Amino acid sequence: MTSDERNSHASILSNPMDLIAMIGGFAEAIGSARDLPHLGHCILTRLSLSFALPQAAIWVQDVAGEQYHLLAALQENVGLPLSAAVPSTHALLKRLADSPGPLQYQQDEESPSNSISRSVEKTLYMPLRSQKGLVGFCAMGPLDTNISMGNADIAAAETMGRMAGTALGHHLAQDQLRHSSILIRRTDRLRSLEIMAGGFAHEIRNPLTSIKTFIQLAPQRQQDALFISEFSRLAIEDVHCIERLLHEILDYASYMTPQPSDVDLNELVTSCLCFISAAASQRGTCLRTALAPDLPVLSLDRQQIKQVLLNLLLNALDAMPDGQGLICVNTRLLPPVDGIARVQLQVEDDGCGIMPEHLDRIFDPFFTTKHSNSFGDGSGLGLTTAHQIVQDHGGTLMVKSQIGVGSTFSVDLPVPRARTTVSAARE
Repeated sequence: MTSDERNSHASILSNPMDLIAMIGGFAEAIGSARDLPHLGHCILTRLSLSFALPQAAIWVQDVAGEQYHLLAALQENVGLPLSAAVPSTHALLKRLADSPGPLQYQQDEESPSNSISRSVEKTLYMPLRSQKGLVGFCAMGPLDTNISMGNADIAAAETMGRMAGTALGHHLAQDQLRHSSILIRRTDRLRSLEIMAGGFAHEIRNPLTSIKTFIQLAPQRQQDALFISEFSRLAIEDVHCIERLLHEILDYASYMTPQPSDVDLNELVTSCLCFISAAASQRGTCLRTALAPDLPVLSLDRQQIKQVLLNLLLNALDAMPDGQGLICVNTRLLPPVDGIARVQLQVEDDGCGIMPEHLDRIFDPFFTTKHSNSFGDGSGLGLTTAHQIVQDHGGTLMVKSQIGVGSTFSVDLPVPRARTTVSAARE
């Protein structure tokens, strides 16, 4: 029997006389959910309490929309195992998508819900809809086989189902946005890796030459204690240098959750310039630094801020129409504002500049003025990612530009209280 038979029946609500308070409490509970799993638990707990049905489970639509996966369950051990995933083509889901309200099924071999909950009891299924359609559904039971839903039950279930569906749709959209943000950051990171690989090859050439020379001369000079001692020391230092470069590029290549640590910004600048120098030299671009001494140590995610700096450096290289030009990287300590000191990192170029009408859009996703013959791919993701990373660190990313003169990107990062200072890295 389905809920379409809206005749008068005994109510299954735990307190049908206080519908407004029940629905209000339901709205408050799901509105305070902090994430999708917590929301699923809130929906099940409230529905189970309202309808006095101890067994309950909820499934939500995946990102691809191809199936609904089990999000949460109450007293799962009471009945038989629940299906972990339900294809969107399942007969029950088609019925729920077309039905305005909940459906009741007596489980048997021919029931369209049998493969989902596999219970021997009568089960209530509630569709959870948002503006995008059926985003999830709930199964609750066991229902008394002699009782069917009355008008009050159906109205309450439909109302709570719409509210739960709207909340689910919001959280699913947020999860999808976070997933898209991760993909954008990975895409921009891969773009930078190509340049880092070129810089890596350039940087290991010298230590490899030193190690090769030592290996070639060692058989002839094995009796020369001074030679063996000195070249052994140099070879070990060169091996350590190569290991450090390998760690740098592998850490950068792998996506990691934010891991703030004490970072010397000047040292980070030097590390990035090490990787970019080969590409700049090949294009005839000169790199200069003006790193302020005694900068405070900052609390940053090293790899994320490296991604920001590499992106700004690559854009500066792109801005040189014929490759000839100058890129300056500067750091300095800014005066405190509202008691908070900031360190500023600037990347200046004397390239083609940015048109005034484009300045307000350069941080928008997929906005780009680059063409196929530019140094980068021009995906329009890099500055969006950089802007978000800087914001996540409590900082600001700003730009000043003039056509034919060049551009200056400024990253202002807050200084933690009671921090030590570091000297400028060697240029």
